[in-house]
Amino acid sequence: MFNFRGGPRKPDRRLEDHARNVEEKLAKLGVNVQDSRIPVENGFGWTFRQGSATIEVYVGQQDAEGSGFLQVLSPIINLPYTNLLPLYRHLLELNLQMKNAALGLYLDVVFVFSERPLEGLDPVEIENIISVVAQYADHLDDDLVREFGGRLYGRI
Repeated sequence: MFNFRGGPRKPDRRLEDHARNVEEKLAKLGVNVQDSRIPVENGFGWTFRQGSATIEVYVGQQDAEGSGFLQVLSPIINLPYTNLLPLYRHLLELNLQMKNAALGLYLDVVFVFSERPLEGLDPVEIENIISVVAQYADHLDDDLVREFGGRLYGRI
């Protein structure tokens, strides 16, 4: 499972209910749930494409006490070799405008992501988070490459 914080996670049986809700919402969005499952140690994960973007969805635990989370992310572009300062400024400006998602960098890749605790999470919110991240990712990837260079994530 992708984890910005690092470290292994131990699964919790309560995660299964949330995983089922995620799969129902993915199916509603037209994703083939069987084909989208990815092996995840101690949790659940799915990946699918929306337009030019790859979307990853994870349900897991943040700590040993069992505090669970829903994480939706999309690696959208590899950073260009030049023109970084204007790109960084633009990413910060976009962050201020985005709702229910944010932009970040990890290993020279720009990500669109959203993470939320599972406590109180309802199926409508699951669908909204997945949809929002997927829409931002599919829209922003091409625009950022066109304006600042770099390359779409996963393309050589």
